[in-house]
Amino acid sequence: MFKENFTQNLKRARENRKFTQQYVADYLGISRSNIAKYELGTLEPSIEVIGQLAELYEVSTDWLFGIIKKN
Repeated sequence: MFKENFTQNLKRARENRKFTQQYVADYLGISRSNIAKYELGTLEPSIEVIGQLAELYEVSTDWLFGIIKKN
């Protein structure tokens, strides 16, 4: 469940900011193919990279993982 949400939300966040995969890769100092693999779910980013992606996309890590808090 979280993996599906994460990959979909990761791509959605990037597209909402109108960033290319290459821009994100350059920003993080990693390859564009890694960004594509994160979005496809074939490679899992480190905790550090997840935090950097959330900052870059201006979203929370909870949102990236599709976590909905109930009060």
